[in-house]
Amino acid sequence: MIKLEVICTYFVLLFHLRTKRREEQMKKTLSLFLSFVMLFTCICVGGISVGAAEKKSNIQYLFDRENETLYIRGKGAVPAYYLGWDECKNDDYNDMFSERDDDKNYGYIQYKPDGEALGFVSSPEMNDEMLLRSIYPSFYIDTTRYVKKIVFEKGITSIGDGAFSYAFPKLEQVVFSSTITSIGSGVFSCTGGNRPHSIIVPATVKKVDRYAFCEVIQGSVVFLGKSTKFVNIGPYDSLMYSADRIYCLPGSTIEKQCKQNNASKDPYIKKVNYKVIKTPAQVSGVKASTTGSTVKLTWNKAKYANRYKVQRYVVSQKKWKTYATVTGTSYTFKNMAGSTNYRFRVIGVNRICDADFSGKASKECKAKTKFGKVLGVKVSDKNGTLSVKWNAVREAKSYQVYYATKKDGSYKKLGTASGTSFKKKVTKGKTYYVKIRAVKKNSKGKTVYGAYSDVKSVKV
Repeated sequence: MIKLEVICTYFVLLFHLRTKRREEQMKKTLSLFLSFVMLFTCICVGGISVGAAEKKSNIQYLFDRENETLYIRGKGAVPAYYLGWDECKNDDYNDMFSERDDDKNYGYIQYKPDGEALGFVSSPEMNDEMLLRSIYPSFYIDTTRYVKKIVFEKGITSIGDGAFSYAFPKLEQVVFSSTITSIGSGVFSCTGGNRPHSIIVPATVKKVDRYAFCEVIQGSVVFLGKSTKFVNIGPYDSLMYSADRIYCLPGSTIEKQCKQNNASKDPYIKKVNYKVIKTPAQVSGVKASTTGSTVKLTWNKAKYANRYKVQRYVVSQKKWKTYATVTGTSYTFKNMAGSTNYRFRVIGVNRICDADFSGKASKECKAKTKFGKVLGVKVSDKNGTLSVKWNAVREAKSYQVYYATKKDGSYKKLGTASGTSFKKKVTKGKTYYVKIRAVKKNSKGKTVYGAYSDVKSVKV
């Protein structure tokens, strides 16, 4: 009897242990499945493809095909030849598939262990790859063919040699993060084909290795830092091989290096095309003219300015806000609040590529709008009742509602309202055109009318 109980207990425990193991195994399987689902979701959502870098690197790229933008993200340094042309790898590949048969197909000779040749090995895929590599030798990653913009996100600290070289034939723009401090040799050399594009190097970058932007066709490189420096420039190297066209700050290290380069008597040192960035002069002669709720600003041209920021002081936020950036010397604010004091100023901007260099703000210009125009008019109909609503006008005591059966017809007064709404029974089967104006009394008791609203219509 005791033996039977022991045996039963043994089998119960065994069953329990096996059940527990099975549950743990199922948990592990489920966990693995969920991890895969999450990874798949991250990769596929929104039509965005994700590619990981080399295993030793924490850097990843994410290509947004819709916007043709490649995002480089992670923490630390982008490895050398990350998506660019590694000359050694390319040579190895070309050596491996250097043979061609009678039909001029690329391939290689397969050998036995004893050295006897088995025959020629080729494939359509191999031929396609060789063709691509002959045109774009760096295309290890398919997405590089379609990228127009590269964005380095915060966390990237440096970029290794040749990381994006000899690729990206459609590249137009590069955006660096403020965490990058150094750029390696040949990083963007021979990119962009014949497409005009620009690269702006932030002030955080301290070192730029030689050939970094070599043969960036039709591209300009703008250096925002005073202490940014080209490094590893040999005795017979020209800065021209580091960047085709350079914009730099006055008194910066880059400017000094450009001057030194161009002052060389060595015939092998070619002149570099560089320009010193000029800060625009302060804008003068800002004037304001007011017509009802419209304020027109005018000003004089400012030296070195190719654009102007038009700003208005926002009382509720206690700060200046830019409302427009224009290339001319005038700007008109429309539909402003009536009987209101405003403050304006203008700032000259020298825009080089996508970088703005602003001058000193102009002196303030003040203006007061006249009794205001009615805004926000909405017209509707319900069972033959014409309903009109609008926004309140400052200082208005009443509002006059006018109507016509033709937009350009003769308008008649439909009624007067003390608030911001009006209703009246009208004849059905007609289209009514409605406009409104505000009314007030001035300090002398004289009736003053605001500008008519825009015309709104409704079919009753």
